[in-house]
Amino acid sequence: MSSTSGEASVAAAFQSAIAAYAQALDAGRVDDLADLFWADGVAEIAGIGTFEGQEAIRKGYAAFAPAQPQLHLVANTVVTPVSEDEATAVSNLAFFQRGEAGWAVQMVGRYDDVLTRRDGEWRFQKRVTSFLP
Repeated sequence: MSSTSGEASVAAAFQSAIAAYAQALDAGRVDDLADLFWADGVAEIAGIGTFEGQEAIRKGYAAFAPAQPQLHLVANTVVTPVSEDEATAVSNLAFFQRGEAGWAVQMVGRYDDVLTRRDGEWRFQKRVTSFLP
């Protein structure tokens, strides 16, 4: 598989945003998480709600800040450039929580993302989280 340096740069920006999102989510840092989205960004979580704009994202995620240790593992991300300033990605997700018996998988799902670049910076325009049965 070949890629141009531009595609590699987009993929690196996606990987950074995706990792920063997981780290902020697991640590309960909702301000950092909201800052990964543009002011008009959208976070949609199946069965929970759609949060439009950074403030709605901040408030929405604060409602389910972690009460016990948790870990979002994101893998198999495929990035597809759409234009010079937009790309999409799909990633697999496994969510773990640590309880009395140790770490256990709580759910699996996927992220469907759109990131856009403005003034040289990449952020989430939209992130859709869905869960697998």
